[in-house]
Amino acid sequence: MPAWGLIPDSPWITAGLKGKNALRSASRGRGGGVSTSVLITFKGVVLYKPILNYELNVPGGMVGRHMWDLGMKIKVGAQRQVGVKSGRLRQSISVKQGTTGNRQHVKIGSDVHYALMHHEGTRPHIITANPPRTHLRFTNKRGGMVYTTSVMHPGTKPNRYLSSQLRKFVR
Repeated sequence: MPAWGLIPDSPWITAGLKGKNALRSASRGRGGGVSTSVLITFKGVVLYKPILNYELNVPGGMVGRHMWDLGMKIKVGAQRQVGVKSGRLRQSISVKQGTTGNRQHVKIGSDVHYALMHHEGTRPHIITANPPRTHLRFTNKRGGMVYTTSVMHPGTKPNRYLSSQLRKFVR
């Protein structure tokens, strides 16, 4: 008599072997009557793998919507914090959501050429007229017009309007 008192023709062994073979054929993509979706449970919550993949990897899923909401909050905070002279930088701050493979990302920023200088600040530097033999024109503190070929810019302090908002909302 085999171990545990089961004989080779026992219905328990036959059913076990059929189930094992059905699982093996289902995992290879053949029929077999066994569903290939994976069931995942977390303390009473039941999720199927396709639904879980959608919620984690698609912008319309829970994770994607949460990332979009955070991106919009950061954008609004950055628009409030950014310095305004013409309003062009403020209006150009945008949020773009995308995926790379099965990973999602949100990009927040501006395509204005001086956005990085505004964010990081600048050192003192010389500004020259371009092309040569032309002049820079500006108004001095007394209201008079000044024409010159170059000026010494004192530099600007950084206004980290994006990274400070990111620290505020993402911990």
